[in-house]
Amino acid sequence: MSTLPPESPPPASGAAGGLPWEEREKRGFFQSLSDTMGLFVSRPAEAWARTRESGDFLSPFLFGTLVAWFSFVIHRLVGRIFTLPMLPGSFGRRLGAMEGYTAVGFFLHVILSPIFIAIALFVAAAILHVCCLIVGALAASRSGFEGTFRVVAYSEIASLAGIIPVVGGVIAIIWWIVLAVMGVQRLHRTSQGKALAAVFIPIILCCGGIFLLGILAGAAFLMRGAR
Repeated sequence: MSTLPPESPPPASGAAGGLPWEEREKRGFFQSLSDTMGLFVSRPAEAWARTRESGDFLSPFLFGTLVAWFSFVIHRLVGRIFTLPMLPGSFGRRLGAMEGYTAVGFFLHVILSPIFIAIALFVAAAILHVCCLIVGALAASRSGFEGTFRVVAYSEIASLAGIIPVVGGVIAIIWWIVLAVMGVQRLHRTSQGKALAAVFIPIILCCGGIFLLGILAGAAFLMRGAR
């Protein structure tokens, strides 16, 4: 397993090698956002290498919230404009009401979603940080919880894949896992094996919980039918 050399320090604040987004005061807001998104999409290893380990909670927080919110809005627009009209009338109306595709529901989701996204970022970072602690991925870390939060926030670029119909959700999950493993390895100065373990523990537990709930629900249904 490869380990990031400890002699490779993170770029200092304002350094030429830092992420464009963390130098947005100089480069401009939208240009920095676009450049950083492009960097994580096309050259993720370079993007993580240029990511500071600590020193600025606001930048990753804003980036993760903005990217996730943008992906959510586009996903909703695609569903409202293209997906729902293709469904049978009554089924489409019921699904639209359930998913909040009504006009009022759509705008409420757009307005309120940044709040829930922000909360989700911190919750996800807390869970991942505990998993990093369990597998020993923080032994050489200098960034602590902020490093884990940066991993979660900047990995939100993967949510853009959710815009793709049908397979977008699966692509987004796989892409997020790849980015998160790279980020944990880089920002916590740990091995690839420990980074993989830290990222997969919550995924395995979540899948196991869903599987268990499915078994319990099926058992309850069968018992009810046997009466």
